[in-house]
Amino acid sequence: MAANGFIELLRLAKRGNKNYTSSENEVNRWSGIAFEMLGQFFVAPLGEVSEVIYYPHYTLIPNSHSWLKGLANIRGRLLSITDLPEYFSGEPSRNPSQQKVLCISHQDQYLGLAVDQVLGIQHFNKRSFFSSNRSLDQRLQKYCQGYFSQHQRDWNIFLFSRMLKDTEYMNAAIK
Repeated sequence: MAANGFIELLRLAKRGNKNYTSSENEVNRWSGIAFEMLGQFFVAPLGEVSEVIYYPHYTLIPNSHSWLKGLANIRGRLLSITDLPEYFSGEPSRNPSQQKVLCISHQDQYLGLAVDQVLGIQHFNKRSFFSSNRSLDQRLQKYCQGYFSQHQRDWNIFLFSRMLKDTEYMNAAIK
């Protein structure tokens, strides 16, 4: 992805600087895009999110589940818009105008996943990582892999790549 390439260029530029010394903090740090959904906090690996946008205007898709909101044209590319909280809870989001959309570009797929709130890039100490969060909602567990505990919060690592392999999610048509 373009964002990964840019981040890698910055890292290499730092490495090439004679005055730059890698700190232990940088080696033990993990960064991701943080967001809130259904009252819980998540973080997605930087490489899985290509951009964050405001909720765009979209066109409805007939004969699809209500959580698949529609298709939007983003700079000449069709973006499917999914209300992620509605997908997991079955309840329509209370305030869609305040939601943000995480854009995922994976292989030939371009998806927009609306979440309740995006909290920007968060940095975590790798030592605060735990492999499983038993308090996480059961419906979300198959998409998450561990969590970081920081600032008295659990930040579940949400892997959109797992979601794109789930046939239940990828088949949004009503039968």
